[in-house]
Amino acid sequence: MKLIKRYSSLFLLFGIASFILSCKKGGDTEKTVVAKTVLVYMEANNDLRYDALNSVNRMEKGATGINGTLLVYLKTSSAKSYLLKIKPDADLNRLVSDTVKVYDNTAASDPQTIKQVTQYMQTEFPAQSYGLILWSHATSWAPPVSKVKVQSFGEDSGKQMDVIDLKNALPDNLEFIIFDACSMGGVEICYEFKDKAKYIIASPAETLSESFPYQNITSLLFGGNESLAAVAKAYYDYYNAYTDDRRSATMSLIKTSELPTLANEMKTLFSQKKPGDQLVRNTVQRLDYTKGFPVPNYDFGDFLNQNFAAGSLAAINTQLGKTIVYKAATPNFIGVPISQFSGLTTYIPYTGDGNLAYYKKLQWYSASGLSGLFGM
Repeated sequence: MKLIKRYSSLFLLFGIASFILSCKKGGDTEKTVVAKTVLVYMEANNDLRYDALNSVNRMEKGATGINGTLLVYLKTSSAKSYLLKIKPDADLNRLVSDTVKVYDNTAASDPQTIKQVTQYMQTEFPAQSYGLILWSHATSWAPPVSKVKVQSFGEDSGKQMDVIDLKNALPDNLEFIIFDACSMGGVEICYEFKDKAKYIIASPAETLSESFPYQNITSLLFGGNESLAAVAKAYYDYYNAYTDDRRSATMSLIKTSELPTLANEMKTLFSQKKPGDQLVRNTVQRLDYTKGFPVPNYDFGDFLNQNFAAGSLAAINTQLGKTIVYKAATPNFIGVPISQFSGLTTYIPYTGDGNLAYYKKLQWYSASGLSGLFGM
């Protein structure tokens, strides 16, 4: 989920239809291979629809001189969804981008839809490299609950997408994935998507509905991989500059090729434990701040410090430094102090855990050696 904090103007005087109608039907007829194509997949058929339109306007404002193609799949109602090709425009009161495709009766939270859209992106807008931004509500890896499937990413008329299904729907040739959504900076999420993209940018805690400052980062999305740290830093700087409760941000840049080694170091540590050993969890720093959030997110570094001898952590701390390229957190999140922040969160299972059956399906569970404590 995104924390909805509407402090700034959100264009509430403008109807959604007026934004969509301002888009001009068009699109390139020749398939020129550009340096980079970036797709922003926006599931906003929910309470974030105005925030989504604001984000698209900010993309237009920041799109001057980009070296590539910026596409936005936008769904803000149950009737239709649109694929937009972003055009530069400084006027935040309108959308001018071209509508290159209209989708009828598609469910944004259906994995087949995102698979269809990403395949269309790479076929119709070929590039030397590709990036993907996933924009919506999210609840980390949250499992099904009872007979009602409460899944982890997106929200379209109340329907959400299971994180494993989302992973399976994506292409495996992405330069980066940015989660513009809450609580996707967990080690489980990053490990699940490690074979899909070289880098992941995500927030270990929730995100405010104001989203990324696209007016500041759009051009950076089309730089080299070295510019991704600047994207993450721009997010942190934007929120850290506030002086009220909007000064609430956590952000990390993860190099996915380093995650298998991190998992191996974790497996070495878990080998010191015996099956059935209980892990310390109650005193570990929590980084979930929404009441009723479906799964607790614990700071990964604080988890290590409270569950293993300090002398055994040198190797994994070194590897953590290689895995996390950039990290930053404000002193507080919506008024609650952040005393420990390592740049990743983790879940801490326990005997009798109702989430354990689903958690075992995640790749991190076996790769990290947790299976030695709780079984396959």
